[in-house]
Amino acid sequence: METKRLFLFAGYDKDGIIDETLLHYLRCLSQLGDIVFVMDSNATPTELNKVKDIPNVLYAVATRHGEYDFGSYKRAYMWADEQGILNNYDWVYLVNDSVYGPLFDVKPVLLDLESRGVDLVGMTDYQDHHTLPHIQSWFVGMTRRVATADFMREFIAGIHRETEKALIVLRYEVGLSQTVLRHGYKMSTIIAGQNGDVCHALYACPTHALHANVPFIKKAGLQNLGGLLYLYQYTTEKFADAIKQNATRTKLPITTARTEASEPRYRKHYRLTIWSVPLLTIYRQKQDNISLVCYKSYLFDIIPLCKIFRKFN
Repeated sequence: METKRLFLFAGYDKDGIIDETLLHYLRCLSQLGDIVFVMDSNATPTELNKVKDIPNVLYAVATRHGEYDFGSYKRAYMWADEQGILNNYDWVYLVNDSVYGPLFDVKPVLLDLESRGVDLVGMTDYQDHHTLPHIQSWFVGMTRRVATADFMREFIAGIHRETEKALIVLRYEVGLSQTVLRHGYKMSTIIAGQNGDVCHALYACPTHALHANVPFIKKAGLQNLGGLLYLYQYTTEKFADAIKQNATRTKLPITTARTEASEPRYRKHYRLTIWSVPLLTIYRQKQDNISLVCYKSYLFDIIPLCKIFRKFN
């Protein structure tokens, strides 16, 4: 029997625009379950209809409420609970659009998490000597028995507007995981670490998460990617272009390619000569921090023929 999933999706856009990066995310999720969409922005009916046209979207609303992602989670959860549908699903996920993705198929990732025999799952965790262990709230999944428990209803109902982001993290992001753990349930994530190293890597070196099979990149970490060409091995050029357009519109720091000064040097990889004349020359360039190599080929060492990117292990 196929797993039934409900995604409670929290969206935000400073301009109230629902663009291709968000629609891509919703379309991918719609292939895996139903969606309740709540956006903490004022969007026009025309914009909101883009979401409503996606299959398996049960409900969609876009009105500024000022309670950030957890306020959207609360509204989506309460709508589903009022409709009496929470018990229809094996898993209920809290998901937001602080990331770009999925860059590749997220279904195997969900199947992995759902097979681990725990009741709280996610993409990444966080803990250090100041903060209790918790799952980062941009992608959290709960089994039916957790999602429908009285303690979860009480937790969700207690979400209200906070003036500081630190309070949101402590009360709701940390609070969600700790509430579930205190009731005797266990949690698991795709990548885990201590002293905050996992969380920091998502921003400082976003390809680390991709290497660990997490098909998302944090928007706030895009500036450290080093160039959008690094996304090509994980996703389509069309979606990479959509990411560029979104980042440009929302004024996220971004580089489209490595600067010439910082780009690794090409080194001669192969040369075919005839009577000491270079007929075909191939140069190899190792890209930094990712499993990608670029090859350039030249005829007579002057005329460029092609440029090929190749993934290596």
